Amino acid sequence: LYRDVIFERVWGELPDTESLRTVDTHIARLTRPLAVLTDAGQQIAAGDYARRTALHTGDEIETLSASFDKMADAVQEKIADLEADVQKREDFVGAFTHELKTPMTSIIGYADILAAMQTDPDEQREAAAAIAHEGRRLESLSHKLLALLGLAECPLTPAAVPLAALWPRLHAACPGVNLRTPAAPAPTVQGDADLLLDLLCNLVQNAAKASKPGAPVVVLCTADADTATLTVADRGCGIPPDQLARVTEPFYMVDKSRARRQGGSGLGLALCQRIAVAHDGTLKIESEPGKGTRVSVTLPLWKKEADA
Repeated sequence: LYRDVIFERVWGELPDTESLRTVDTHIARLTRPLAVLTDAGQQIAAGDYARRTALHTGDEIETLSASFDKMADAVQEKIADLEADVQKREDFVGAFTHELKTPMTSIIGYADILAAMQTDPDEQREAAAAIAHEGRRLESLSHKLLALLGLAECPLTPAAVPLAALWPRLHAACPGVNLRTPAAPAPTVQGDADLLLDLLCNLVQNAAKASKPGAPVVVLCTADADTATLTVADRGCGIPPDQLARVTEPFYMVDKSRARRQGGSGLGLALCQRIAVAHDGTLKIESEPGKGTRVSVTLPLWKKEADA
């Protein structure tokens, strides 16, 4: 109808049938890209986030198509990120529930044994020790979980942290570990002393648990113009290469039976990762099965002008 009206106004009369067919063909060629864009928009709105137009018309419509597809790429990437985030949250809740269930089952079971029957002193001591062990593991899990949540909610207030002042505190926090800390002067970094001590404690305790009793755990410290790098090294059992990328995930444990037996919760390295990120630093893990592990955290140095 609109076509006929246009022809009548321009030429005063309708053209012949062949001319109309030719015009209709040109109009179809012009409107097809718009139909493709409309259809793609509707399909993306319906959930087909992989839909693209990929029009090649050599004009402004091709530019519009490229912009449309770029927008669709951004939407698809954002949706994928949201879906991955939801999956991570579900995995976290599932793992947390499982980690709560295991010690609670043990505590309730041993408590029932103590309450329901007369046991000899050795059995009583065994049940009480098991309850105490699982209770301490629950306490450790709750403390680390609260620390993880706190790091996510509260921004870090940086201050000058002389690393040399952390070594005595680290020895006191890790009794029974054959710990070797740097003897040379250490630089001052920017951060929170208590969080950095917690990071080092987790790394040292992990190293000690992965090593034979009495084996040394070494803390190394190096620095350049802008950063300091702290490395905790051991010669323990090491981590398989295919699991290295996952050890900083909350509740992930390479050897679950050993970790639980030693009171581990699977949150230590996740907490270390969060602490490093909160300090604008990085955490790097290098390991070889049977030869040991090196965990390094790089931290920004405290600049003298920051004191002014």
